[in-house]
Amino acid sequence: MRTQLWMLAGVLLLAACGEPQEPPRVELEVFADTGGIETVMTDLGYEVELTEARLVLENLEFTIAGELHSSVLQRLSQALIPEAHAHPGHHQDGAVTGELRGRYIVDWTGDADPVLGKATLLAGDYKAANFTFERGAVTDGLPVEDPLVGHTAILRGRASRDGEGVDFIARLVSPVGRTVVGAPFELTVDAATNVRLGLRLLVRDPFENDTLFDGLDFSALASAGAGPLVLEGGVEDPDRLAAYNLLRSTFQSHDHFDVSIHER
Repeated sequence: MRTQLWMLAGVLLLAACGEPQEPPRVELEVFADTGGIETVMTDLGYEVELTEARLVLENLEFTIAGELHSSVLQRLSQALIPEAHAHPGHHQDGAVTGELRGRYIVDWTGDADPVLGKATLLAGDYKAANFTFERGAVTDGLPVEDPLVGHTAILRGRASRDGEGVDFIARLVSPVGRTVVGAPFELTVDAATNVRLGLRLLVRDPFENDTLFDGLDFSALASAGAGPLVLEGGVEDPDRLAAYNLLRSTFQSHDHFDVSIHER
């Protein structure tokens, strides 16, 4: 992908009107923004508080809006870099002209350094971000006993209703190659841009006001005296399996991620 970005920069240099000019490339720090982690009230009346939220992802991409400078450049860019399509309610399409390559463990609730790295973006009007879900491995620096090994995300917390609480842990595994496409990211980038980018998990969708845990009846799913409620795939209990599939599907939606902008 990095090679493709520089190829695109070369195309723009050769095809631009007037004096050749390379599009500015800007490096911006990306970090795990905890601002989307909040206590929420679900549609079933549960107050849910997360105490752990970790995700393994690969290749955070940033997409610009609209067409490039000419139809010729647009056709060339389509041959060099992928086109991304978002779902209704978010940016519909765009070319990938920014990236943070690599595998990353994003920890929105821990004490670790939240900085992921520096993304490189070409100048443009950005509207969305994409990334690919991965699965944790010891090669990521995780201890072999870490529950994130073999899983895409770990969500741990407590759901309370009518004075009673249920501790839970969800161990989510995304299908190979599953991506988030079209997470909101509104920023005009030029040579003078000097901001930090925060990748957020949004427990509450700010556009539709629904939550990550809507539809989950924690009390009905929990077994008395059996420890925390565990939501994971491959279980025989059809109700728990349905709850797991619902949570995983909601979590994989672009509705619950965005990229925030922070002045330096």
